[in-house]
Amino acid sequence: MKQLLAFSLLGWLLVGCSSPRVTTDFAEGTSFSGFRTFQYKDSTNSLAVSSPLSHQRIVNAIRAGMISSGFIEVEVNPDLFVTYYGSTDQQTHFHTTYTGMNTWGGSSRSRNRVGFDTTSSTTRPTTVTQGTLVIDVWDASRNALLWRSVATSALSSNPQRNAQTIKEAVERAFRDFPPQ
Repeated sequence: MKQLLAFSLLGWLLVGCSSPRVTTDFAEGTSFSGFRTFQYKDSTNSLAVSSPLSHQRIVNAIRAGMISSGFIEVEVNPDLFVTYYGSTDQQTHFHTTYTGMNTWGGSSRSRNRVGFDTTSSTTRPTTVTQGTLVIDVWDASRNALLWRSVATSALSSNPQRNAQTIKEAVERAFRDFPPQ
C-alpha cells in the first residue's frame, strides 16, 4: 500500500511539474533563407485583454525566439509576420487508489484453506486547466502560413510557474527554427 501511495504522489508531482508538449510543422518546400525580418502582430485570440501579463511574457518570448533564430524585428515591410493564439480548457483527470487485505489460514499442504480477501478502491476526480499556445509565422508578402508551433501544458495557480512554462514552451518551439 505504501508503494501505491508513493506512485500516486509521484503521478501528482509529474502532472504539476510536467514540461510543455511542443510540436511544430511547416509548409514543405519552403526555404527560409530569403527571409530576414519579422514583425509581431496581435491576433484576435491573444491574451492581451484577459491576461495582459501573460500576453507580454508570450510576446517577449516570441520576439526573443525570432531574434535568436537570426531574424531582425522591423516596424514596416517585414518578410514575416509572427502571431500567437492562446486558449485554455478544463480537463478532468481521475485518480484511483486501492486498499486491500488478504488473510489466509490453514496448512500449506491442506486443500482446506480458510481466509478472507477484502479490497476497496477510491476514485477522485481532479480538474486541471490545460493551456494551449499556438505560434504562427506567415509570409508577409503572400499572406501564407509557413510555420506553426503548438504547445500544451497543465497550468498552475502560481503565476511564476506559468511564466516559466511559457518561457520553456516558446524556447522549445524555436529550438529548430527555421526548419532546414
